[in-house]
Amino acid sequence: MKAKKIIISIILAMSFAISLASCAKPADDPAEATTAPSVDTTAPAETEKSLYDEKGYLLDELPELDFKGETVKILYWSDVERPEFEIKEEQLDGSIVKDAIYNRNERTQQRLKVNFEWIGTKGNTSNRAAFAKFTEDANASGDYFDIIATYSKTSGLIITKGLVKDINKIEESYLDFSKPWWPESMYSTCSIGKGLYSVSGDISTNVLHFMYAVYYNQQMILDLGLEDPVKYVDAKTWTLDKMISMTKGLYVDLDNDGKISVGDQYGFGSEFYHTDALYFGAGLKLLEADPDELLVVSEDYTSQKAIDLFDTLKDWYKTGDAIVKVSGNSYDYVTPFVNGTMLFELNRVYIADQQSSSGLHNVTWNYGLVPAPMYDEDQDRYYTIVGNPITLWSVGYGISDAAASRATAVMECMASNAYRLTTPAIFDTNMKYRYTTDEKGDAVRMFDIIHDTITFDLGRFFADATNTMSEIPTTVAAQGNSWGTVCKAQVKPIKKGVENQVVAAIRNFYGD
Repeated sequence: MKAKKIIISIILAMSFAISLASCAKPADDPAEATTAPSVDTTAPAETEKSLYDEKGYLLDELPELDFKGETVKILYWSDVERPEFEIKEEQLDGSIVKDAIYNRNERTQQRLKVNFEWIGTKGNTSNRAAFAKFTEDANASGDYFDIIATYSKTSGLIITKGLVKDINKIEESYLDFSKPWWPESMYSTCSIGKGLYSVSGDISTNVLHFMYAVYYNQQMILDLGLEDPVKYVDAKTWTLDKMISMTKGLYVDLDNDGKISVGDQYGFGSEFYHTDALYFGAGLKLLEADPDELLVVSEDYTSQKAIDLFDTLKDWYKTGDAIVKVSGNSYDYVTPFVNGTMLFELNRVYIADQQSSSGLHNVTWNYGLVPAPMYDEDQDRYYTIVGNPITLWSVGYGISDAAASRATAVMECMASNAYRLTTPAIFDTNMKYRYTTDEKGDAVRMFDIIHDTITFDLGRFFADATNTMSEIPTTVAAQGNSWGTVCKAQVKPIKKGVENQVVAAIRNFYGD
């Protein structure tokens, strides 16, 4: 499949308003109302049965391929927070997630007749420079990797060092971004000019774990006589102002110590770097592809809408009804929610799983979840950003054209298998039914909305070049200052970093 044909397929898919969210419901599931259009997975016609597996999940359209047992070298970050990469048979312990990852890998190898060689090295937020150096040293010695799977911020580093290929320039690419295992927004938001250097979706199990959502205490909703926020979500009236209004006057110094503490009652709690989910929830961007400049700071960043949003947050925090942890304070916003004395908590959905230290999975009261709110009712949809500890997958620099083509086949096949194996194990089996105590069944629909509205932003991936720009306005608001008074000064070095460290490097290594 030629790269040009793939781009055409993307355009065609968009023109028909088909959601390319990375997980669609099986064909035999009842249809659920969501805020974003879903991939049509209704029972296939008799003549189309071959497009679906026995459970009703869409199959990929890869041709019959036989790479005759060739080795595919995959470099990955070994300090990933949740299982994602190599699972050996002896590591299987009855975990449905581990089983699914193991089967995803085995099916991919058997179908394409390849053998994976997994090479792990540390590469999380503290080790991203070391990961890039490891990759650079390997390339310098001619020891190239076919596929590189990195922590999201590390991806920005290895791109600017010329350590990966431009996927759009791989002539015989098998990647098909019209398929539901690649999120709808992925291609457009991860592109830089005409280039595409990393991708993600169902192929990264951690995309699911690190979706942002607003958890809420259902008992407090009842006790306070408030409307269940699910009803606002369904009516498309779940907005930032609505959430703030529901927290009005909720701060109570329950432990009577005269200061903010874990023993008090709150309306909302989060951490400053989580609250950029409200910026993205408002449909705002950090960086955008530009046909002339390749990549630019979005006008959204210093727009009046962004200023108003962060000033609204600043004023809300000052009421005491909302607490946000930031450098300079030690606010514990997790414990009050787990203790049942906080109405809302904005966090990644994984806080409810059994591996999380939050303790939320052990509470005896009922809680639910909703997507990050829209900015206002004029907004046409919800947007869900994902946390930084997700994996971006790239084709390694230095390998032959044939090896690069083979790498795209592996990535497409692995993503396709993940859509049918790891995503159902993590999302449908675990998250929808075990990540909430919701007794009304609304959580299943809310998870679908959250998942179907996943979005990405290059401003997060190129954190080193942009001074971690996503966290600057959230810090300003949490510290009680106005974004409007500092945004222009803050954006100058960010623009310089994008031009000198990202755009210049991409032009140097990849051309325009």
